[in-house]
Amino acid sequence: MDMNNPFDFYQLRAFQALGQTGSFTGAARRLNLTQSAISHAVSKLEGSAGVQLVDRRGRGFRLTEEGGLLLRACEQVFTTLEAVAETLVHPTAAGRLRLGATVEFGCSILMRHMAPFLAENPRLELDFTLTYELLPLLLRDEVDLIIDCGEHFLPELEKLPLFRETYVVAGSKAFKAAHGILGPRDLAPCPILSLDKAGVWWHRFLLALPEQERPQCARIIEVNHIRAMINAAVAGLGALLVPTYSVLEEMARGDLVPLLPSIRPVEGRFYIYQKKSKASLQKHRKLTEYLQSISPEEFGS
Repeated sequence: MDMNNPFDFYQLRAFQALGQTGSFTGAARRLNLTQSAISHAVSKLEGSAGVQLVDRRGRGFRLTEEGGLLLRACEQVFTTLEAVAETLVHPTAAGRLRLGATVEFGCSILMRHMAPFLAENPRLELDFTLTYELLPLLLRDEVDLIIDCGEHFLPELEKLPLFRETYVVAGSKAFKAAHGILGPRDLAPCPILSLDKAGVWWHRFLLALPEQERPQCARIIEVNHIRAMINAAVAGLGALLVPTYSVLEEMARGDLVPLLPSIRPVEGRFYIYQKKSKASLQKHRKLTEYLQSISPEEFGS
């Protein structure tokens, strides 16, 4: 063993995967190894380093202080090696990128735009994860970049503005006529479609109104997916509040109409997030530049 450098590359990879995924099962799945292989590699690494890296007491584990120090070093070293490989081996952007996005944005907008990007970058492989729980995936390196409407202020993350997210209150023409909706208070007796039973989803609409004009909606229909909520509104099941980009086609066809066009719900904001340590990688730069070039009119802004 080289006493000047007691670390084995493959053992470090196993340890990094363990630290990032938070479980031996997750590390094994990421590296296509068995759990026992991960455990053995980490044990060998501890023996070489002469310190305990993982506290295995109880049903799970936690990294020791020394383990946390080594994990941070692993992330820096392997990112540096990836950047060097880009320079030496791949003069153009190449490799794999894993992009995370919210479900409706991914379905409505993102998928329409990625074919030209991949055509321009044939050496890049791009995979997608659509979910509403994006930040944990980014922090565990299960995705490389995320497009998220949440505000995250972690010092290890780079945040790039993408677009403003406007919202619209809409329903079918028959629904609007049947309920005689002329103002916000007219929504109070109507069935309201919401991602949650308490109607918290409608806070952007309510915040845009004076307090005395805010309707007390009693008929809330919970639908846990925006696309399903849109289809329900087209069928006349209720009124909905959604990002404008998600119903541009339905409104162009007349399947949905604005119920209260004079009211502009509070806007959201989408950002691209990535770890600062990876932001300078060529493939990251290519993707972020492309995403920022998409016309905001596509988003209903």
